[in-house]
Amino acid sequence: MSVPKLMQKCPFCLEPIIAGATRCKNCQADLSASANLPKAWLSTYNTFRVGFLTGLLFGLIVAILIYGHFYLTP
Repeated sequence: MSVPKLMQKCPFCLEPIIAGATRCKNCQADLSASANLPKAWLSTYNTFRVGFLTGLLFGLIVAILIYGHFYLTP
């Protein structure tokens, strides 16, 4: 009696392969290198810090616009 093997799709050719394989049997792609791909550049930034600085900049721009509207207009 054989044990059913778990299958997954190759990220390059999308053909089914055995889970945990290091090379695709269809397109011969090296699957061990696909796990070491770099992250997207946006995900490397701390999202809380970016959001905080964006909110601070937005608040500063709004304050300048309000000041200019009430105190610099004749």
